[in-house]
Amino acid sequence: MLNRRKLLVSVAAAGSVALLPPPRARAAESPAKAWLDWMAANRGNVGAMVDDGAGRTLAHRAAEPMVLASAIKIVHLTAYAKAVAEGRLDPAEQIRVGDWDIRHPWVSDGGAHRQALTALGIPCDQFGIAHDPERLVTLNQLAGAMILFSDNAAPDYLRHRLGHRALHEAAASGGWWRPDVRSLQGEVLQLIMPELAGRTPAARRAVGDVLATKFIRSEQFRRHTAERIPAMPATSDEQWPWTRGHGRGTAAKLAALHRHVATTGGLARDHLERPLASRVPPGAVAVGFKGGSLPKTVTMGLTVRWPDGRIGSLALLLTGISDEQQAAYEGFLTVGLDALSTPSGFDGLARALGA
Repeated sequence: MLNRRKLLVSVAAAGSVALLPPPRARAAESPAKAWLDWMAANRGNVGAMVDDGAGRTLAHRAAEPMVLASAIKIVHLTAYAKAVAEGRLDPAEQIRVGDWDIRHPWVSDGGAHRQALTALGIPCDQFGIAHDPERLVTLNQLAGAMILFSDNAAPDYLRHRLGHRALHEAAASGGWWRPDVRSLQGEVLQLIMPELAGRTPAARRAVGDVLATKFIRSEQFRRHTAERIPAMPATSDEQWPWTRGHGRGTAAKLAALHRHVATTGGLARDHLERPLASRVPPGAVAVGFKGGSLPKTVTMGLTVRWPDGRIGSLALLLTGISDEQQAAYEGFLTVGLDALSTPSGFDGLARALGA
């Protein structure tokens, strides 16, 4: 029997709002202040792009490529929504759960895939594999799980269905040229078997695709993967070399795509505005959000829409954080919301970044 503690290593799902504690009273602002204090002391580990939509902007290392973690999933979502709008995909299409499950190599998603299936009423084992692979979900439910629960198998499924070109074209519509949309399943398999990991971004993408395809097609390779899991790197320090080689992008490009989606509306905006429906600032219409987390890394893309048409947008990318900070994602989220919804929140982030 595989060791459950090691199997459920949390890697990619801290960006899922469903994993956050409930909203706290306004008086308890010390967690947000702790994040601001850390940013002030570690400005070289922060990438930020903020536009409150009312004339105030803030850029800090905004053009510096940084690890994106699950924040990259806005690209897959935008491509999916574009394909639906153009009639190339049907959001009501029935998807076999087994074809979704096979892109989940059991670990390193913080339980996101399991949470997604459970929320859809699909019984599954402790690793998030459905008891009945013939169960059906809609394509739109799969896309929603990618955002609401930060499921990692969903973007790989959409990447397979749509292809790199469609993902790149969708991102380019928001000003982001050729984002790094490598296989997340392939990345996890390189964490499980680090001796196979590519040493450059191009090699990581290529190796990841080969390993993901092998996992999907070969039962023998899946058994080998399961045997390797108990010995995989388990701490954030051990996983850091892998994290450091993960897909990167800039705060400027991430913020631009979030602003584009918030401005143009449609299915992508609907999905992004669902997770934080309970956290809309007073007077605002909606909040769009996709966050991410990897060892020593937290990220977020955020928008706030107002009744007069104003849109605030933000991307905040951090590396070098502690495990304790990572567990306090709520405070990080509050920093972003405050920066887009209150002058004092914007000022506080600007001071922390020396702007």
